[in-house]
Amino acid sequence: MAVMEQALQELEDVKRFLELADIREFTYDVDKDLLENFRYGKKREVSFCGTLDEWFENYKKRETVNLNPKFLDFYLALKRGDDSFQQQYDYKGLWRSVKFSATEKPEGGKKIYGILMTGHLAGPREIQYQRATDKDSMLNMLNKRAITEYAKRTLEKEDCPTTYLVIFDLDYFKLVNDTYGHLYGDEVLVTVADIINKAVGEHGVVGRIGGDEILIVTKGVADKAELRPILREIRMTVEETYRNRMSGFALTCCMGAAAYPDHGKSYTEVMEIADKMLYLAKEKGRNRYLIYTPELHRDVIMTAKDASRLPSPAFPMTFDKLGIIQYMMDDYLKRGTSSNEAAFTNVGNAFQLSEILIVYENGRNGFQWTPEKTSHAEEDLAWLTLDESFYSRFDNNNLYVIDGVPLMEDNQKDVREKLTERKIETALFYKLRNKGEGVGYVLFAKKIQRQKWSEYELLALSTIAKIFEMSVYK
Repeated sequence: MAVMEQALQELEDVKRFLELADIREFTYDVDKDLLENFRYGKKREVSFCGTLDEWFENYKKRETVNLNPKFLDFYLALKRGDDSFQQQYDYKGLWRSVKFSATEKPEGGKKIYGILMTGHLAGPREIQYQRATDKDSMLNMLNKRAITEYAKRTLEKEDCPTTYLVIFDLDYFKLVNDTYGHLYGDEVLVTVADIINKAVGEHGVVGRIGGDEILIVTKGVADKAELRPILREIRMTVEETYRNRMSGFALTCCMGAAAYPDHGKSYTEVMEIADKMLYLAKEKGRNRYLIYTPELHRDVIMTAKDASRLPSPAFPMTFDKLGIIQYMMDDYLKRGTSSNEAAFTNVGNAFQLSEILIVYENGRNGFQWTPEKTSHAEEDLAWLTLDESFYSRFDNNNLYVIDGVPLMEDNQKDVREKLTERKIETALFYKLRNKGEGVGYVLFAKKIQRQKWSEYELLALSTIAKIFEMSVYK
């Protein structure tokens, strides 16, 4: 179901052209060879229903000029049942975009969802993000939806030059809110946003992607030599603006950057690398920026392609997190062909964890993984008291999220002291339940601290924890 939602969400990216374009939606059931073409709108009236070849022949008859070769590529991609397809081309003096994504049907087989759009402007590169709905409600920049959409469309252009994606994050911003209140925290964000906007200027587009995280999409920045002065100005100005103004901590910032197409071939790949650079900047002591350099950071940004050149391990070494979840479902849970050690190692490496711990039957059984060892020893398992007080800290999603051990409240002192002893900075607990009762937990831990676990990490790791739970009690 998640795959279907993702496929449909991708299609939403092009719907902003409603005022500018003629939209046709379509679905194609590959196994039944059934294509349905819809007029866009609330009624979604069917304008064609039949086989792919019948639709293609009808389309050719309507053309008053020779068929565009790129449209033929689109037809052939449908006929092959490709997982995804996207193209843009000129059409009778207009602009045309075709995009589709495929998903597996619940009953088996493949179904394709797509949009065929003909625009009366030159295309997405002409779109200006000036609407109120594009803007962050507080900061003078784009909101998450608009900046994400802008970044994706920029990288999708056939002639896209070198473009850097830079993720900005304040150090200790949660302490600002906790110490001085959220109103002052908002003032800090407004000031920092102005600093970033002034430093970036005409060299990029800026948007808030969540909390104090900001995304910069560069324009006309050809290489690192041109990017460094911009990032240096942001870092130094934030540091100088808040020097000696906070009690007990320094408000600084970190940035992680990666380039398209040099470092990744898609928005997702480049963002993942930039995010890992941000992690690494935090780990190295904060108040710095890191631009991905393969010679220096290749071991940190391990991809499946990189791993294929290494000695083959007993588990898939990959940072494709969706792939890991699929592997957990298939090899670990369904077929049982993967061991605890292999599964934990795979997850730990992918999410850059320092420890994974599964403790169940109220501490009498379990398994610990760290990059150095695996263990079933009692001293590695039974270090937390699993009582009602502990289980009361979990939310309705069975999660107990700790974004920074030093920031934990006094009423969590017992857990804070135990995590500090183990040198854990950031932790995520998932409550294991049997017959509705709490009987243990899965712990994902890091020895480096970020402001918070990302929404994606919470979703992915809780899904993996659920798989562990099912493996124990299936």
